[in-house]
Amino acid sequence: MTTSSHRVPLTARPKDLAMFVYFVSHIPTTILMDAVPLYPSFMKTLIQPLLDFQVWYVENFRDPFMADRELIWFNTFLHLEGLVQLPIFFYAAWALYNNKRSIALWICVYAAHVTTTVLPCLTTLALGKPSDFPFEISDNQKTFLLSVYSPFFFFPLWMLVECFGRVRSHEGISSKKTK
Repeated sequence: MTTSSHRVPLTARPKDLAMFVYFVSHIPTTILMDAVPLYPSFMKTLIQPLLDFQVWYVENFRDPFMADRELIWFNTFLHLEGLVQLPIFFYAAWALYNNKRSIALWICVYAAHVTTTVLPCLTTLALGKPSDFPFEISDNQKTFLLSVYSPFFFFPLWMLVECFGRVRSHEGISSKKTK
């Protein structure tokens, strides 16, 4: 990212464009899927189609995490997504669009958080025993779910490495200015 006030278009910054698309695509996903269990009960009538979609999703894709509301650790992750990550999605999309260098640190924080919350899901799917799941999941279903969850580990891991390099690069520039 540049330090000039001139905004370089996203199309000229392919890494930023990839991150921008990632953050923008997470906004509706979080609001319409992941945060649905967090909505207050008085909204049940309004969100019933979203609840119905979740039932359909669980029945068709056998996602044990979305199915089991007793998984306190996973529900904690959903709360963090709705309360912490969702505002970051909006801010990151805006900052990437406007070529704000300071977003690199926020992306590092976000990416470190996300990789550590998705890893238990991947590990549970890969190594879990049948008793770890609320229903039977075939090996093919586990493989499918691993393919669904894995990008949400590897892409943030890439963002962490990429943006950490940007933060370190900016540190070098700042320390040279102060000398």
